[in-house]
Amino acid sequence: MVEFSDFIFELGLMDIPLMGGEYTWSNNHTWSRLDRFLISPSRELQFPDLTQKRLQRLCSDHFPVFLDGSGVQGGKRPFKFENMWLKKEGFVDLVRNWWNSYVFEGNLSKVLAGILKALKKDLKTWNKQEFGEITK
Repeated sequence: MVEFSDFIFELGLMDIPLMGGEYTWSNNHTWSRLDRFLISPSRELQFPDLTQKRLQRLCSDHFPVFLDGSGVQGGKRPFKFENMWLKKEGFVDLVRNWWNSYVFEGNLSKVLAGILKALKKDLKTWNKQEFGEITK
């Protein structure tokens, strides 16, 4: 147990507030807080509204613990390549033409990052024009 505590201390892990009860385990005589989520300080700054919720125990001496991120604001949706684009006639040629038209200066990584960013923008615009707003 000392090694585990040292590990938590060395990484600076923090316990998230527990709602719904103080303890997560009981044998009906003894109560203890055994189960928990731990996060790093950087994640705590990124997700300050995370909480743990102790749920009703059903068939165990442990209470289930739910990590609640309902107060967490989502960021931009990540870019996703859609396989349906490949079925659209002329798509590969369109992407090839876009790719060859981009001009960026700098080292190879900056050039590649610039091309990919421009391609992403063009693909999103083209997708809306060709397929409209598709939600999943």
